[in-house]
Amino acid sequence: MLKRKFLSPENVWQRVQKTDQCPDGELLYVPITLNIDESRTFIYLAGQTARLPDGSVESDNMRDQLRQTCENIGICLNYVGATFDDVVTSKTYVLDLQEYYGVSDERFKYFKNNRPASTLLQISGLGFPKCKIEITAEAIIETSRLTIDY
Repeated sequence: MLKRKFLSPENVWQRVQKTDQCPDGELLYVPITLNIDESRTFIYLAGQTARLPDGSVESDNMRDQLRQTCENIGICLNYVGATFDDVVTSKTYVLDLQEYYGVSDERFKYFKNNRPASTLLQISGLGFPKCKIEITAEAIIETSRLTIDY
């Protein structure tokens, strides 16, 4: 039977929306969604950026932002028992392709052994104006490797 888990690690930035009904805020989306069956778990990561847990952005520098974005992906993967080697696909959204190409070697420090199927898109804006890059990722692991209760 398929189980779903929606996870929000405390050490990654989380989008909270404050409303009149909930002045302290409600979580708009989770950083990690799992689809779990007996033998394998599909891991879906919401777009990660260079935002730190307090909401600030690591730097204005594209290399620094790419590094922090990958660190945030690593935090999410590690939280459930996965690694970059388990990532099977990713989508990278950037504001400037040429700026990204100038620092794309930084990505190889994280995707060391496997290169997932990937898409790169230049877009006109991201959800937070100071961010220059956002990456979504999907991974698959054996369910026995999960480090969370399900």
